[in-house]
Amino acid sequence: MKIGSIVFAGLILAVGLVYEIMALNMPRGRLSYPGPGLFPVIIGVFIIATALGCLIQEILPRKKTGESPPTSPVPTQDSAAPGGRNVRKTFQLMALMIGYTLALKPVGFLICILAFLVIAIRIFGYRRWFPALAMAAVIAGISYVSFVLWLKVPLPLGILEEVLG
Repeated sequence: MKIGSIVFAGLILAVGLVYEIMALNMPRGRLSYPGPGLFPVIIGVFIIATALGCLIQEILPRKKTGESPPTSPVPTQDSAAPGGRNVRKTFQLMALMIGYTLALKPVGFLICILAFLVIAIRIFGYRRWFPALAMAAVIAGISYVSFVLWLKVPLPLGILEEVLG
C-alpha cells in the first residue's frame, strides 16, 4: 500500500464528487433531447468510478503470486532504461495531438479521429494493422454518432462536407 497513491486517488475522488455536484445543478434534458448537463454528469460518474477503483485497489491487500528475485537498482548494460521508451511515447502522443488539432478543421472530425486512433493504437504497441484499423473505425463511428448525430455538436466535416452534405 502506497500512501501517495491513496492520497492521489482520494484527491481525484474529491474532485470528481465536486464536479458531479456542479454537473447535477445543470439542466440534463432527456435522452431524446439532451441538455447541457448530461455529458458532464456522465463524465463525473466516470471520474468517481475510476477514482474509487484506484482507491480500492490501493487499499485492499494484494495476493503474492511468488517471490521474484531481487533486482539491482543500477541498470546493467543489457537492460534498457524503462523510462526512455515512455518518454518517447509521450512525445509521440504530444506530436500526434498537435497534428490532430491542426488538421481537424481542414480535414474533418471523422477522418482526423480515425487517423488519430489508428496511430495512437500503434504507438501503444499494437502492431497488427487490420485490428487496429477496425478498433479505430468502431470508436470513430461511436464518437460520430454520439457527438454529431445524437448530441448535435457541430464538428467540422472538412473534406467530407461535400460528400455528407
